[in-house]
Amino acid sequence: GLLAARGYDTVPMRRYGAAHLAVEVRINGVAGTFLIDTGAGRTVIDRARQARFADGRQADASGGLQATGAGAGNLAIETLPGSRLAIGDYRDDDFTAHFLALDHVTAAFSQRGLPTIDGVLGADVLDRGQAVIDYPNLRLHLRNPAAPAASVSH
Repeated sequence: GLLAARGYDTVPMRRYGAAHLAVEVRINGVAGTFLIDTGAGRTVIDRARQARFADGRQADASGGLQATGAGAGNLAIETLPGSRLAIGDYRDDDFTAHFLALDHVTAAFSQRGLPTIDGVLGADVLDRGQAVIDYPNLRLHLRNPAAPAASVSH
């Protein structure tokens, strides 16, 4: 297809509750379920899952980052630079993972009987991957930054 010719890879999304979409993301080789949130500035992993995704390394809390946004309050974010992120064949081997307590999110979902999420896929990755979200077919298209630009013939 047109997107494949431009270096895009396609991964399936699944509906999560009434209003959300989720996708499988691998961070440091560990698979997790991440909600797609185009309004989130950065991709965050639930701090409760930090040990699972941190690759045996210590995250850094000295960055002084604070979460902002709807209902976030003033929550400190821990960062883990040099992480490996993969979504299907999309790769970022120098990804900065962010860990944030997502208790308020996970509590709201579990009250509705929804399975636990591991994190939120935000605009940092969606922007870098030039994401195309295909709602009707539940497909997320991401372009590897390293992919050569296809010559489009007219």
